[in-house]
Amino acid sequence: MSTTYRDLFRVPSFAWLFGSSIVGRFPHGMLGLALMMLVTEESSYAVFSLVSAATTAGAFIAGPALSRLADARGHRRVLEITAVLNAGGVCALALVPNSAPVLIVVAFLVGLSAPPLTASVRAVLPVLVGDGRRRTACALEAIAQEVTFVLGPPAAALAASAGGPRVAIFVAAALVLLGTVAYARDGKVQVSPPPAGKRARWGAVLRFPGLARLMGGAAMLTCALAAQVLGVAALVSGASVSADAGLVMACGSLGSLLGGLLYGSVRHRAIDLRHLLLLVAAGLVVLALAPNTVALTVVLFLWGGTVAPTMSRLFERLSELVPAGSATEAFGWAGSALAIGNAAGTVIAGLLVTRFGPHVALPAAAVFALVAALIVPSPTKAR
Repeated sequence: MSTTYRDLFRVPSFAWLFGSSIVGRFPHGMLGLALMMLVTEESSYAVFSLVSAATTAGAFIAGPALSRLADARGHRRVLEITAVLNAGGVCALALVPNSAPVLIVVAFLVGLSAPPLTASVRAVLPVLVGDGRRRTACALEAIAQEVTFVLGPPAAALAASAGGPRVAIFVAAALVLLGTVAYARDGKVQVSPPPAGKRARWGAVLRFPGLARLMGGAAMLTCALAAQVLGVAALVSGASVSADAGLVMACGSLGSLLGGLLYGSVRHRAIDLRHLLLLVAAGLVVLALAPNTVALTVVLFLWGGTVAPTMSRLFERLSELVPAGSATEAFGWAGSALAIGNAAGTVIAGLLVTRFGPHVALPAAAVFALVAALIVPSPTKAR
């Protein structure tokens, strides 16, 4: 395993691009908790949910547009401009009055200006390392996403303990600016020149064979993952979420990290994405049958080993389906699809738990994963 990843980091510019992108994306895991602490100082959790939703809505709208612009005008220019705007917007969240309408407007602008860093990384790295190392690069990217969301909240809590939630927000703004600009300054960011001539119409990238179905599968997968998170929290905690739920879910994240590392280190024939999604669905069924918290924790750890490989294969398939000149826009659309699935899964699972109890969310998540497996294109039909 160590040899496989060591070879990857020997590729010129890979270590810098990967490391700086983690710095630039680390605030994704910090900002939610920091904003929650800030908003709830004077307002309610309902107000925080509106502020959070405004950020998501802005990012959902701007993601494909900014990613498309990066393909057309160059990654460096778009990333640097949006990094400055976004960092300024994040700082504004800490400086404006703690008023719901003001925070919602600023949060929406923060989402609109979010740098298309994730889309850029997922488009650039597979091309940079070549086909022979594509799977390992995609697996490492899936692991980085896990690390960001596992370590981000504790980092925000640590910064807030030192000087309050505003300090945590300022730290997040600094990381966005430093990480994104450092990433953009590398000469390998634009791995292929922008396409010459007239650009295709908005959304035309979705007409590549199999791509729309892959986006649908991605949305259903994150719908399943979001429902699983809420279902596990409800099973462990009951009506009020406890710290025990966080510890149990951390075991799932650990399993995902290890599964991603193993998947990326083995050079075998690519596993069909549909088969991986069926494994995710089967694991969710087993999770739903766990008789107690200890069994749930063990099964969650084992099931977590399927998550990062599935996300990795999803990114790999996407990079296979589109040419390099349109890859950033395609990953921008994928980010929006993942956001839709996450929001839908959370809402549906919340309604099911409220109406029928905590045991319903995990079977529902299994159904979502099964639908994802049915939607995604097979390798032969996608070509």
